[in-house]
Amino acid sequence: MADFNNAIMTTGGAALLAATTAGTARLKFTKLVTGSGSYTDQEKTRGSLQARTSLKAQKQEFPFSSITMASETCVKLVALVSNATLSAGYYVNEVGIYAVDELDEDAEPVLYSIAIANVADYLPPYNGLTPSTITQEYFATVDNALEVTIQTKTGAVALAEDLEALGAELEEMAQQNENRFAAVDDALELIMQDNDRIYPGRDLTSVFALEIAQYSDAWAWIKARIKAHNFTGIHVADYIPITMNGQTVKMQVAGIDTYYRTTDQQLSHHIDFISKDCFNQVTKWNTTNTNNGTAAENAPYMVSNLHTFLTTTLYGYLPAAVKAVISNKRMLMEYRYSASGALSNSTSWGWKDLGPLWVPTEYEVFGSCIWGTKGWSQGQALQYPIFANSYLHRIKGAGNGGGRCSWWLASVTGGSSANCVLVYDYGYSGGWGSAGNGLCVPVCFRIDEA
Repeated sequence: MADFNNAIMTTGGAALLAATTAGTARLKFTKLVTGSGSYTDQEKTRGSLQARTSLKAQKQEFPFSSITMASETCVKLVALVSNATLSAGYYVNEVGIYAVDELDEDAEPVLYSIAIANVADYLPPYNGLTPSTITQEYFATVDNALEVTIQTKTGAVALAEDLEALGAELEEMAQQNENRFAAVDDALELIMQDNDRIYPGRDLTSVFALEIAQYSDAWAWIKARIKAHNFTGIHVADYIPITMNGQTVKMQVAGIDTYYRTTDQQLSHHIDFISKDCFNQVTKWNTTNTNNGTAAENAPYMVSNLHTFLTTTLYGYLPAAVKAVISNKRMLMEYRYSASGALSNSTSWGWKDLGPLWVPTEYEVFGSCIWGTKGWSQGQALQYPIFANSYLHRIKGAGNGGGRCSWWLASVTGGSSANCVLVYDYGYSGGWGSAGNGLCVPVCFRIDEA
């Protein structure tokens, strides 16, 4: 292994450094040079080396493979010395580095620093097979009071340390790419499941656990996401579990921005949630078998026992974290009332505030007005994406994972003054449910950015 004396900054290098320190120049290291020159003891003195402007017998020059700050006052320069173009071997007796004033387009590079070997490495001529290499590391000070030192490593694979670091970086990139590919595969699987109408949904508290950890709870997190209009990674049928009166309820994403910019009071960005299964407690649509409104309130749903149960009893079971973020749903609701007697069909509609908890209308589940009054029962409703083209999420259990059950909708049956529309336990729409019957209901609420 080669052994070098301490390197010496030349007078030209010192002048360039001084100009750089004064702000009139910008120091740029350009190349490393090697040579075979032999030096007498007199020529090795500090004064003699400072006066040099070139090597005695320069053989090769090489660009720097890396230039990094080793400390606040020291720059580490690395170059790969190779015999790939060498026809005659030589002993590397001298090494120097060149620098230039980057601010002066006409400036010529100057010998900035020079080092003389006590024990020199021999660089053989290229044998046409495998090049020989020497990794030269040069630590150049930016303070003229200090000496520059040089370290030489012989026989190293070309820039072994750099390649090792590069290998680690490539390994990390490969792992990142593997993770990305896995994420893409997962995303494609979700797309295919959705396309096949078999996507069961994921627990968002697990998928986004690290992100949610930055908030007080999952509902504060989803509220922040909605306010930021950031729905990335959130899909219809994904859910957030809650506990209501001792029951586990999985609140699924039923639609994202389904009603954006609609209603008489323009709606902002939002997510509507509908529970995967029904809450395991039955309630009557009305306490008597009537589906009409009243003189004070023409909308049947608004004066129903169902509406009261949802906005008082069931609302009371909600966790405080949910109550803190949900908002009332506003809908165009059918009117059915006449002072002359009970009506069998709806005759008009109007905008109504349904409150913090509600159930969907027939059209929102089935995408069609099947049993309701044509036109008036539909209002401005859209089918929620979670119910489209599949019975998977229309069929609900009585309680989390319970047996399938029939459940109430907000619509009333056309051609009848007593019946209300329901989702039958088989999954289809039914219009023969007497208002006085007891059925289950899902938990439904909206979170908007307001």
